[in-house]
Amino acid sequence: MIADRSERQRRRCYLVRHGHVDYFDEQGRPLDPRSVSLSRRGALQAWALGQVLQDTHFDRVLVSDYPRAQETLDILLLGREVPREPMAELREIKAGRLREIPEQSMQDVILGAYRDAARPEATFLGGERWSDFNRRVLGTFHALLSDDDWESALIVSHDAVNRIVLAWAAGIGLQGIAAFEQDTACLNIIDIDSFGGQLHGAIIRTLNFTPYAPQKAGIHDTVLESLYRHIQPNKPAA
Repeated sequence: MIADRSERQRRRCYLVRHGHVDYFDEQGRPLDPRSVSLSRRGALQAWALGQVLQDTHFDRVLVSDYPRAQETLDILLLGREVPREPMAELREIKAGRLREIPEQSMQDVILGAYRDAARPEATFLGGERWSDFNRRVLGTFHALLSDDDWESALIVSHDAVNRIVLAWAAGIGLQGIAAFEQDTACLNIIDIDSFGGQLHGAIIRTLNFTPYAPQKAGIHDTVLESLYRHIQPNKPAA
């Protein structure tokens, strides 16, 4: 349905992070994040979220072209024929080589990666610049918003991608992304208001909801703390 641009329009975006994956092999060596698949736990997490969304209609479905995001979407939409739009622009931010980070500064660099995102020329662990990533994600999101022909959209992507959109919705930008923790297979719901074809504001309805653990039982580490524990298994992420 094409919206009447002369009236206020409120549309809903469902923002999902992919389910759990193992980023390291049994010897603790990092795997290629571009090709890792959902773990059994991740598949079960996605299934639980799929039960929550099973009666929700989506006019548009956007998904990162990485396997873990597409596998999550497959489980979420099990039994439903819904056109999907795989997008490289929704890939996770690219990290640099972790082994190039000096060991004495490893903890501060990893645990501070989100807090430092707004610094000029800041990169994610020596990889992609946050400013470039921010433009990439928000450019794709704003392209979605410029299309009037939908009322309900689903985006399945990654931790940092979701943080960028949520920080945009909250009006705080890169300096606020550390506050938006994104557990695996989590759901965020954002309503976007427009009037006369112009964006008028956003409302965060649901944040980091995990139906497999609604009280967050057993979930204590942040995304970056979990990464640090895998790299330095004998050191606390404090």
